[in-house]
Amino acid sequence: MPVERPDADRAINSVLAQEAPFEFELIAVSAAPLALPAGTAFRNVVEPNRNPATRRNRAVSVAGGEILAFLDDDAVADRCWLATAVAYLDAHPEVLALGGPDPPPDDSTTAELISDTLLSTRWIGSGVLAHENRAGVFAIEHPNDIALVNLFVRRAAFDGFDETIGYIGEDTALVERVMERGRVVYHSGVRVFHRRRAFPGDYLLQRWRYRVKTGRLIVTQPGYRANPKVKLFFAGAALMFFFFPILAGPYYVVTLILGASSTRLPRRYWPLIPFAFAAHHVTYFVAIIWGAVAARLHRRRRQ
Repeated sequence: MPVERPDADRAINSVLAQEAPFEFELIAVSAAPLALPAGTAFRNVVEPNRNPATRRNRAVSVAGGEILAFLDDDAVADRCWLATAVAYLDAHPEVLALGGPDPPPDDSTTAELISDTLLSTRWIGSGVLAHENRAGVFAIEHPNDIALVNLFVRRAAFDGFDETIGYIGEDTALVERVMERGRVVYHSGVRVFHRRRAFPGDYLLQRWRYRVKTGRLIVTQPGYRANPKVKLFFAGAALMFFFFPILAGPYYVVTLILGASSTRLPRRYWPLIPFAFAAHHVTYFVAIIWGAVAARLHRRRRQ
């Protein structure tokens, strides 16, 4: 667990408070030494390199367990997080990795709940099952269906995070490789509570960075081109661009209905949901193109 944010203590305490019928160790990675709680299985790895792939690889290199659990420092684990995941993996030895939902905590602000609505709405949101808080237990179809904020991987199936990818996409690349060797499952009972970036500024800036990286990966890693969610998004965005006067009304109605079906916002904020989605979708569209063009120009310069 890389540790840098002010609420990291909450993440650490949520792991130490796990109701698990077995022993486990917590390894926190930070740029500077942390104060260790007395009498706990808490280890601190100091890694000045801020590349999250490097930090997590360092943590795994000193871990002693056969099941690796990953949690971000801005998330809080449910009390049965470890117990539920390990019980399922023990009962299903063919499953190599496991992930679950990451809904926002109950004390989220209105701005954070707007961001969560944009991530959790099915069909028009992030497209990530973990963010959609989907119910059930099933094998995933795409490596980005689960996220590193809530991920379990058997050590035998773990071949390291790609440090050349760094921040954004390193978890998807790992899950994709694991899926080539066996089953990866989404389990809605394996839950963490993940604080969202506040809308609009912090959220859109984060989404911009994510989708610029997606655009680069589309160019540098051909596997990303096969993702049907990216193709479907671009088809819809192109239709909106060319037929905006005709589709603006239906867009407002559809985003309002779908967003309201998944949001935790009070009703008085619902009319704002379509405008938030418009900012969200424009950011995605422009950022992916920006990242792809930048990657192609970089490739040409190198050639």
